[in-house]
Amino acid sequence: IIFIFVLIMIDGTYRILYIKWEGVYLPIGCLTSDSFTETSEMMNTTTRDNAGWTTSTPVNQSYSISFEGLLMNTEFEGGDSTKLSYDRLRILKRSRTLIEWKIADSEDLFIDLGKGYINSLSDSSNIDEFISFSVEIEGYGKPESYSAYTVNNSLQKELQYEL
Repeated sequence: IIFIFVLIMIDGTYRILYIKWEGVYLPIGCLTSDSFTETSEMMNTTTRDNAGWTTSTPVNQSYSISFEGLLMNTEFEGGDSTKLSYDRLRILKRSRTLIEWKIADSEDLFIDLGKGYINSLSDSSNIDEFISFSVEIEGYGKPESYSAYTVNNSLQKELQYEL
């Protein structure tokens, strides 16, 4: 009997963070890192069956997205209007805009999306270096996930096991 397993391997360069700007999802330009974190508040519980041992159950859940990038001009004359960077993100933060985001691989095989508010935005500059920035989005509601049913051959690796 031969079993074939298909493993999809996606590295960080293939996952792109997008934020909706004026009705269109634009990628974050010069993105250097990003992370997606989900957490649950836990409520302590116990029953007679647990013999006095504490158990927990999740109650409120939340998520956040943190990312960093290098500053580029995306808003002013001569800027790259096909991407988002610190200048446009600052507008969204200061206006307290509920934003729509998505994280997708370059082939749109796996997509996470949702809404949130930018709750943290900072920039940093050193002499003779590019200006970098950091952003955190606090999720609003439940995020959604989608995956395609077809797999791009360039992303798959087949492993065969014989019994």
